[in-house]
Formats: sequence, structure tokens, C-alpha cells
Amino acid sequence: MEYVDLAVEYLRAGFADINNPKGLLIALIATIFLGSWRQWIPVSLVATVVHIAIGQLAPVLSGGGGEVRLPELMSEGFWTEFFVLFLGYMVIIGIFFLLKGMIFRKSAAAH
Repeated sequence: MEYVDLAVEYLRAGFADINNPKGLLIALIATIFLGSWRQWIPVSLVATVVHIAIGQLAPVLSGGGGEVRLPELMSEGFWTEFFVLFLGYMVIIGIFFLLKGMIFRKSAAAH
């Protein structure tokens, strides 16, 4: 039961991390490129990498004088965050893809 609670907590945290303009925009763009359910996991993985890359490059791109730094790849915190973001993107991209399929199926049936 403890593992189920932990899994639910990771899903909840992932959804909360993605539920902002940056995360939703990344998920929407990823959904546009998603052609089938077979691509769901790889596209969610790419969306997670893009999310982390934007987070790392944001200080540099905003002109704040920040420096480019690699994330702490060897820390447990990084991989926990990565996993949480990945789960969040899987949920959001899955929902968007379902909606995309329903909308385009209905519009195709109308013609």
C-alpha cells in the first residue's frame, strides 16, 4: 500500500509541475507531433528533456547574466524530479492526445 501511495503522490506532483503555461505549451506541441499511441512514451520523454533544458537555459536566455550549467545528473533529486515530470507529461499528453483524436474524428465524420 505504501508503494501505491508513493506512486499516486508522484503522479499528483508531476501533474502539478506540468500544470503551468510552460508545461502545457510543451505538452501541446508534443501532442501535435504525436501520431500514435506507440510514440506516447518517447514523446513524453522528449517533452521532459525539453522542460528541463528550458529550465536550465532560462537564466541565460532572459539576459540575466546567468551561466549555462548542466543539471546534477548524479543526484537522486534530479532523477526524482525527472521521473515526476515524465509522469506528468505522460498524463497531460495522453489527455491531449485523446482530445485530439475525438475532435479530429468528429470533424472528419462531419465531412
